[in-house]
Amino acid sequence: QPFSHGIFSSRMSTEQENTEMHLIECMLKHFKTQKVAISNAIRSTFPFLESLRDREFITGKMYEDLLDSCRSLVPVDKVIYRALEELEKKFDMTVLCELFNEVNMEKYPNLNLIRRSFECGI
Repeated sequence: QPFSHGIFSSRMSTEQENTEMHLIECMLKHFKTQKVAISNAIRSTFPFLESLRDREFITGKMYEDLLDSCRSLVPVDKVIYRALEELEKKFDMTVLCELFNEVNMEKYPNLNLIRRSFECGI
């Protein structure tokens, strides 16, 4: 009986992993469709890019490249979109936690509606 319990536990964890993977896939798909809206909602690079760099979602080099783009008069929304493309490559639930953290929600109130669209997706 302990052996069969072990198999049942393994099956449960596999089912949980599959459910979690499906959730992440759905969130990634939604993230992809929302990148333009997100980049439009984030109207300034600070503190968004600094937070991504400080928490190692983007490298220091990527951070500098993005700031150089701003200095070269590339519109902020296009710079933010490039950062979001980088986040897409590493997408997991921590990306959403970072994107919708308390500081960002306060600084960029237009993210609220987008965040709610993710909550509805769950």
